[in-house]
Amino acid sequence: MRLSLLLVMLFSSAALAADPFGVLARTLPSPASELRPATACEATSVAGTLTLARAVERALCANPATRSAWLTSRLRAAERGQAQSAYLPDISLSGRLAANSDDLLPSDRSAWQFGLDAQYLLYDFGGRAARSDAAEALLAAARASHDASVRLLYLQTVTAYFNLATAQGAVLAARETEASALEALKAATARVEVGTAIPLDRLQAKTVHTQRQIERIRAEGEAARLRGELAALMGDVNQTAWTLQDDEAAFSQPLDLGRAVEALIEAARIRRPELRAAEATLLAREAGVRSAEAAGKPRLSAFFDARRQDSGALAATSSSLGVNLTIPLFTGYRSTYQIAAAQTQAELAAVERDRVGNQVALEVWRTFYRLRSETAADSRSADLVESAAAAEKLALGRYQAGLGILLDVLSAQANLAQARQGQLQTRLGLRVARAELAQAMGELSWDWMERVQQETMQ
Repeated sequence: MRLSLLLVMLFSSAALAADPFGVLARTLPSPASELRPATACEATSVAGTLTLARAVERALCANPATRSAWLTSRLRAAERGQAQSAYLPDISLSGRLAANSDDLLPSDRSAWQFGLDAQYLLYDFGGRAARSDAAEALLAAARASHDASVRLLYLQTVTAYFNLATAQGAVLAARETEASALEALKAATARVEVGTAIPLDRLQAKTVHTQRQIERIRAEGEAARLRGELAALMGDVNQTAWTLQDDEAAFSQPLDLGRAVEALIEAARIRRPELRAAEATLLAREAGVRSAEAAGKPRLSAFFDARRQDSGALAATSSSLGVNLTIPLFTGYRSTYQIAAAQTQAELAAVERDRVGNQVALEVWRTFYRLRSETAADSRSADLVESAAAAEKLALGRYQAGLGILLDVLSAQANLAQARQGQLQTRLGLRVARAELAQAMGELSWDWMERVQQETMQ
């Protein structure tokens, strides 16, 4: 009896422990993944200057997508603990207190009973091990999926940040274009007043100036919209009390475009967390097949039972120790279809693994050639803006001097505005293409944003 009480105290204390199997500790301490420490998520708001690193940090900590993936990994860890508990005995206490009376003994009397039950599975043809393997694989899949969610949100935040920076640059370019159109309007008005130009010049210049005003208003509205999108990725669309700081050094590191794209694809298949998650899910489904097969086989377990009862007239203590053997004879073909379902799930997981592999290869292929084209385009955009600005300045100067026509000025201004927008878009495309290829390769890390600062500190 003392041994029984000792066992009860031992397993009760283990049950009260927060994580007796240490499985919850295998999940990350915060939704920010291993990219940042858990303390990065302690801040609750963003104010002042917003750098790219700060924006990504807040998104990883506060966005529901990463928190959901993180909680899913915690759930899978708890399920892994449940599977591990099958290797320990089940021990329970039972008690009963009653008042009894009958015709022979009319006086009421109390009766109580106290019992201890223990059950331990000895052998089940690998079913317990299969369930443990499946839980372990699902935990690995959840951790890899969390990593994939973190890196996807990382890329989305980087893209949103660059989009906003580009939109703010577009606002400045639209204001410069509007100012140039105003200069043309003033020049046309001056020439009309002195009689060296026809009134149509002033009307045309005024029309173009109004168009430039509308473009500037729309550019400001687009910048405001993208500011809200970035704030939403950081967890709260209402928190916009910050000033964007566009770091030119962020995502400026060139990638090795001299390597064959096939080699990049093979490297991505090793690094990408989505593939690791798909492989782990396949392992879990294969373990599910073994579990389903074992469910229809015999089970051998040991039991121990100890009881003490006292009804006044009779008091007794009893105990028993033995083994149970359960052999399923017929389950209505339930086991047959459970096995078939488990095998089908394993085949579906294999198909999904292959689909993810093909998707990873396609993403590397697309982003590789996009980066090559954006790199070539970016090298030409600065020259285009420089030549367009010189042509606009020359055309306006000639018109102000009475040597040119307004059509040349308006055409040069339109070309300059288009060149400025093109430069903004090629710069955006180049930076986003670098981020997308790094994501497709599984190389997206904090170094893309902080490598320059770290090198400076060293």
